[in-house]
Amino acid sequence: MKRSARAAAFGVLILGFGAAGMLRERTKAADRYSEADALYGALRTQPHTRLSIGGGEIDVVFADGAPGLDRGRILDWINASARAVTTYFGRFPVRHVGLLVVAGDGSRIGSGTTYGFDGSAIHITVGRSADTRVFQNDWILVHEMTHLALPTVPNKSDWLLEGNATYVEPIARAQAGQLDPTDVWRWSLEGMPKGLPQPGDEGLDYTPTWGRTYWGGAMFWLLADIRIRQRTENRLGVQDALRVINRASGGNTARWTVDQLAATGDRATGTDVLTALYSEMKGTPVPMDLDAVFEALGVAERDGKIVFDDHAPLAAIRRSITEPHAAVVVPVSSNER
Repeated sequence: MKRSARAAAFGVLILGFGAAGMLRERTKAADRYSEADALYGALRTQPHTRLSIGGGEIDVVFADGAPGLDRGRILDWINASARAVTTYFGRFPVRHVGLLVVAGDGSRIGSGTTYGFDGSAIHITVGRSADTRVFQNDWILVHEMTHLALPTVPNKSDWLLEGNATYVEPIARAQAGQLDPTDVWRWSLEGMPKGLPQPGDEGLDYTPTWGRTYWGGAMFWLLADIRIRQRTENRLGVQDALRVINRASGGNTARWTVDQLAATGDRATGTDVLTALYSEMKGTPVPMDLDAVFEALGVAERDGKIVFDDHAPLAAIRRSITEPHAAVVVPVSSNER
């Protein structure tokens, strides 16, 4: 997921020529690896630390040594993020990924981008002043690692992948015991209305706006989860479909059609939910009564607090989606080269 550079652009506009020049130089240095060729080159040639977790290997490269970053803290954060996606998918989504960590200014974890055309790779920027709380609260790296799990689909259906990472990321963290379920549902309540069709919108394949891409896509996966669980008496969910899709494709280096992805997931659950829902939402701006969906799940916000109704019709489905999963027992090791 890419973050806006608007603040940096405004900074250049209001600074004097000398300061603006220095800012441009710092930005240029920070963005040195934002292009894919430079990213893959750094992953091939710079020293790396290898983490083994969930049956996958993560080669962590600190770009140009990443001066000012606490490597131990960052490796702990990468391990925690990898454990979340491993818990959700039952294993780490790919056999190998290169992860380039670029040192940046400030105290935030910045933008992340995931690539798959020359092997799985992730680029992420970390502020030198980021503290333990920032790493504990981070969602960006889990979002990017979730992108590793599904095959690449045609560009017009990018919402399927971005929506999947938006939907799965907080659930994976909750299942791994890293996030309270109330936060998962708070973000769903507050975020998913942004994905509803607006006047003039078409189906998800033909409306590439931010809201429809991320939250419209997340809404697709929530509805799929509910329908699969209803059809299977809550024995299976979209998680089961995604695990099979991940294993069949090998992850984000594969190139699939959406029909292929949906059919594979449907075979895993013995339903036609993904195929039917994609056909329903891809070309038509389907209105959704999200209030009714959340009421049926037993989720509401009152006086700023998330409250659950365990007597709601779909309360058992809500609990199943976010309940903690048994830890996946996997070897965790590291070595430097």
